[in-house]
Amino acid sequence: MMYDIKIFKNKLRGIIMKLFSRSSAKKAEPKKGITNSLGIDLGTLNTVIAKPSGDKFDLYQIPSVVAVKKDDPSAVLAVGEEAKLMLGRTPEDIIADRPLEKGVIKNITHAQELLVRAMEIGIKSGESVDRIVIGIPGDSSEVEKQAAEKIGREAGASYVLVITEGLAAAIGAGLPIAEPEGTMVVDIGAGSTDLVVISLGGISDIETVRFGGDDIDNNIVEIVKEKYNVGIGIHDAESAKIRVGMIHCSEDLEVLTTEIIGKSVETNRPKRVVIDSLLVADAAEPIIQEVVNGLNAVLERLSPELITGIYNNTVAVGGSSQLRGLKERICDELSVPLSISDDPMTVVAKGAAIVAAEPRALEPEVRLKAMK
Repeated sequence: MMYDIKIFKNKLRGIIMKLFSRSSAKKAEPKKGITNSLGIDLGTLNTVIAKPSGDKFDLYQIPSVVAVKKDDPSAVLAVGEEAKLMLGRTPEDIIADRPLEKGVIKNITHAQELLVRAMEIGIKSGESVDRIVIGIPGDSSEVEKQAAEKIGREAGASYVLVITEGLAAAIGAGLPIAEPEGTMVVDIGAGSTDLVVISLGGISDIETVRFGGDDIDNNIVEIVKEKYNVGIGIHDAESAKIRVGMIHCSEDLEVLTTEIIGKSVETNRPKRVVIDSLLVADAAEPIIQEVVNGLNAVLERLSPELITGIYNNTVAVGGSSQLRGLKERICDELSVPLSISDDPMTVVAKGAAIVAAEPRALEPEVRLKAMK
């Protein structure tokens, strides 16, 4: 899907200036978009940072992993890529931890260290961050939202806004969210999947499935162990999914293969195993079925007035949206055409960055004016 960020941002800025300057000529000129602002997709697997830079974005990505001392969890040893390399390989006195699980913050201290690192990457030395917008799963509780806001403030941001990942993804993907007909985002993240219907710039319906790409990886590990009696690492499973992955559907897709070195359960020695697309499809099947069930629930609640928009504007984002066969499977099951975003890994951060740069973009009068 083609997306012109310049047109989108200029339209928003124009609407905002008209709405907030017409009541009095003596009022101060509306502020332009804040330059030192960041959009952050604080994900279970990866954290993506987007910084507005003119009509484009500076994009950064780090693994959502923090390494700490076992006897002193507050002593952070590494964050991001360096910490990820320690997963499953640490000595007894070091723990490599993922601060988020199923898209939800499970360790506030470690999540704050991750966010601090993300902010350091997103700004130049000596700069400060006035505003950050963080995308979180749609069914997050108030406590979970407050936790995300808290770590943002304690990480050094002057102002923190938390928005639903699905809404951020729709903005980042350039969907016509201000229109009354409706659009839908299928955001398949590592820890959870958000199914979000948007109309008139706001969320009309949302369903969150607490399954995602991580669950597919775990299933690959289990199937390989059961089928070949070989243990493989979770990173190897993820790599195999990326290289040869597909989803069961009506199309006759090419079956690809890849080799991985694992540990024989019988001999405890290295053993080579071949993972093919069908194995990955089997591993993905329970998760895809949960997504289909969630979409069915959304369609059942959907009003007839929104069905045309959903038919014409449903987009999948997130890492696992890139699995071959996804759009065919959704169309097979639900008769809803599905497009895959051109940049599924970054649209949430991009959408959050747009809101961070144009903080009035989500206000009701702006959303309604954008429709006209």
